[in-house]
Amino acid sequence: MNNPMMTSNLSRSDAQALSRRGGDGPKQQLPLRRGHFGRIRVSRQELLDYEATAKSLLDDALRRSRDGVDLHGWKQLGAHAGFKRSTKFGDNGRDQHYRLQGTVRASLNDLMGILYADSTVQMVQRRETLYHDSLDAQTLGVLKARSAENMQEHLSLRWQAINLSNTSPIYQRDVCFLECTGVTTDVDGFPVGFKVVHSVQRSECGSLKASHGLARLDVTEIVLLRPTQDASHTDITLSGVVRDPENLPSWLVSSFLGNVASCLSKLAVVVQEKLLARLPMISDWQFVPFADRKSCSVCLSKFGMLAKKNHCRSCGEVACKSCVVTRTVGETTKFCKKCIIMVSNQQPDVAMPASEYGSHSLISGGGSSSSDRSRSRRDSEISSSTASSMLPSSNMNGALTTKMRVDMTLLDDGKSGHRNNCSVSSTASEGSFDSSSNSYYLADRRSSDAMRYGSLDEDSVQTVDTNEMARALRAFPPSVSSKNGRVVPSVEAVEDSIAHQRHILKEMLSQAKTYQQQQQQYTR
Repeated sequence: MNNPMMTSNLSRSDAQALSRRGGDGPKQQLPLRRGHFGRIRVSRQELLDYEATAKSLLDDALRRSRDGVDLHGWKQLGAHAGFKRSTKFGDNGRDQHYRLQGTVRASLNDLMGILYADSTVQMVQRRETLYHDSLDAQTLGVLKARSAENMQEHLSLRWQAINLSNTSPIYQRDVCFLECTGVTTDVDGFPVGFKVVHSVQRSECGSLKASHGLARLDVTEIVLLRPTQDASHTDITLSGVVRDPENLPSWLVSSFLGNVASCLSKLAVVVQEKLLARLPMISDWQFVPFADRKSCSVCLSKFGMLAKKNHCRSCGEVACKSCVVTRTVGETTKFCKKCIIMVSNQQPDVAMPASEYGSHSLISGGGSSSSDRSRSRRDSEISSSTASSMLPSSNMNGALTTKMRVDMTLLDDGKSGHRNNCSVSSTASEGSFDSSSNSYYLADRRSSDAMRYGSLDEDSVQTVDTNEMARALRAFPPSVSSKNGRVVPSVEAVEDSIAHQRHILKEMLSQAKTYQQQQQQYTR
């Protein structure tokens, strides 16, 4: 039987030997220059056809997910990182089907914040987070941008280059595809997040086999996100098919699914790092001195002479090595477990970035420029976060305060193993892509000048003369007064410090009230 999949089933050693032959290798390298494929123009009928195709694929995936998958004919590859892997060949004996299914500790809103990408930069970051195989990408055109009614909706034409193997460059591929993301409801009325990828043929996006050695993939892949009854966990189902693959051995498919499973299993840490990036990060000179703390601020255990002391980058407190967790927020950063638990229990809705492809959108709309929209949205987010932290908690006024759920396993996800660069480092900055200058700007939202005044456990309180305050740029530390040599904070620094300490105080009071109610129930 002449099966192309079997005849080209190279071993790892053969693939590495073949990759070392440099006689007829590609002359051009990635990444491609911006605008390499030119401007994509789509007619109204083509747009309707693309929408119908995405809807048909989504409906079929929802139906199969509801009815269950017939395991007959599927080859079970075993579980990896908590995800079940399975593959099978199509009826024609050539198409390669694959499937992943598992559960992650993250809400639907948080995961949709990762799936949503309306710019090329975000597209590359998402591919690195979910697959860790991105080489290059370009957004060819936005067919439908998100609206105020549906903030997760996005329909676009895109191109992406990937490397299916970490050990051999001969498995580098590219794909021109239609992408659709959003949130829908199933027949039972429950929300379901989705990402549909379907290969399309476009004359503007020609083959790069001769110039770059990239074989074009014909693939369809659908990701479904279903919240569990817990609501803090989400079931992920990834199913796809590669039609008529060229040189796609079975060991490569198994390795690819294992790599994706490893990346998906770490999404809880990725979400946690994105939430930590919203906390105010303080500078080293704002840390509590080691000499001022005789015990850990989290577990209250006393420090010995040889005890390892660490500073939390968010609150600046001193903690022991057992109460510190390392996370990647721009860079490798240490946080105390108190801040980790506070962020994990908040779980706010992900504020997804505004569309940065206004000039490429085929359904244009009036309004200000993308930079103005991004700037105004950033200012509103900062002001709303400060205002919300100063509001009284609803639990404080209720007759019964619900017990705060703390999942301590969240603190150990980053220590279970090396992340293998499966997730792109989260930062406290938001990125915007300027189409005119082909540059990626970072708008820092961190309040680096958030000074510590009147901490809850400090013995002395510093008095500040408000007449000496001034509105200062957040990028620069406050100036030093010449009268007494003390640092004069800016108004923003005091506002951030008050808001942060009020939030911590509300959390402590809520926990104390819950503990008191539990003790009263036990005594009865």
